[in-house]
Amino acid sequence: MTRAEFQDLVDIHGTDLAAWPQQVRAAAERHLSGDPAARAHLAAACRMDDLVVRSLRASPGSADAATGRVLSALARDLPRQRRFALAWPAALLDVDLAPSRLRLAALAAVAGLGILLGLLGPDVGPGDGGFALASATGETNLAAMFEPEPLTGARP
Repeated sequence: MTRAEFQDLVDIHGTDLAAWPQQVRAAAERHLSGDPAARAHLAAACRMDDLVVRSLRASPGSADAATGRVLSALARDLPRQRRFALAWPAALLDVDLAPSRLRLAALAAVAGLGILLGLLGPDVGPGDGGFALASATGETNLAAMFEPEPLTGARP
């Protein structure tokens, strides 16, 4: 007999070996004498049977008392909870953003598009109205850098 067969027989016939059929009982007793894991499984099954019998013999009032204790504990107020250090996240919970969600999403999308075009978009030249490409000329006008500012007259 294998350990799995013994466990199946314990589940089928129970923990009292005297109630088992004779041919199976002899094989089970031989298996119990040689396998300590089988003895441990039988002992665990006996403990489970004892718990079931004890719970069936318990008075129904004990279950009602336990139920009453649990319900009275649930009826009490919860202990005071710790407050978050910053008060503004809790204030945002009271704000209803449902009516303005679409407007906020559109504003965010347009702002994101503006940032992307500003960073990655083409440079438009002021004079020609088309795309201006940076051209490197051979001469530079350094005098424009040192002229005074027209409004204040400040020199660099």
